[in-house]
Amino acid sequence: MNTEVSGQPEAGTQWSWSGGNGALIWQLMFGDETVMGIKRFPRERKAAFFCLESSTGRVLCDDFVLTAEGENAAPVGDGWMIGLETVHGGLLFCHTYQQGSPEHQGIWALDLPAGRVAWSRPDLVYTANLGDAFLAYRSLVFAGFPERDYYLIDPMTGRELEHFGTAHERPNRLRDAAESEEERQGILLPDVVFDGPGHVERIESGATRVTVRHRMESGAEGLPGWVSALSVTGGDRLVHEAVMASGEPMPVFNSFLIKDDRLYYIKERELLVSLVIS
Repeated sequence: MNTEVSGQPEAGTQWSWSGGNGALIWQLMFGDETVMGIKRFPRERKAAFFCLESSTGRVLCDDFVLTAEGENAAPVGDGWMIGLETVHGGLLFCHTYQQGSPEHQGIWALDLPAGRVAWSRPDLVYTANLGDAFLAYRSLVFAGFPERDYYLIDPMTGRELEHFGTAHERPNRLRDAAESEEERQGILLPDVVFDGPGHVERIESGATRVTVRHRMESGAEGLPGWVSALSVTGGDRLVHEAVMASGEPMPVFNSFLIKDDRLYYIKERELLVSLVIS
């Protein structure tokens, strides 16, 4: 479900989209005119991808489940153990995990508006987005010791462009010089401080300040829980406020960001809200 806006958006204009009952909106990344991400359903241990038009919240793709190729088309990562790496050329890149390890495994390029996998390299591990190429490696074992065999690959096709081998000096330099995802996508993330009564997260962009205060409060039944309250101010004027979460066992951090002229925040786990702030 989403509430759309039309015409040239003005400050304060907003849309919202629900990931569905029981959903947990987990990760977000941004294309030129899209917001993409993963939503998780903890009770069922399932995860799916979605893609929305960033200006209106219009659904371009929802409930996309990544499945392996071949006869046994089972969900990748058992349909649960998946995450996002980067974006490039309208594609969203994701990974699963190595067996029994937090280390990533595989690269899948998703064309979500078309509802398809553009290409996949389950044999490689993503390392860095260099702009015109990805740095990746294949895990090897030599004389009983693990090694990394590095490659440059084409982000639009998955084709190998250059093979570095197991020498790590040049791959390390390329990785260290790569932009962070926040820089590449133009995202502002909050800083967090402890202020006595709880925690405060804040983003400042020009005259706009977005603040989320996390406080322990008693609920309707007298049980204590964390409440996360958001406020948006422009100078001395209150532009928007909302309760993002309540009754939580711990503070819900990192649930808002600024991209271009829009604030995005997750409300009560399953609702994505976008608000024009300038």
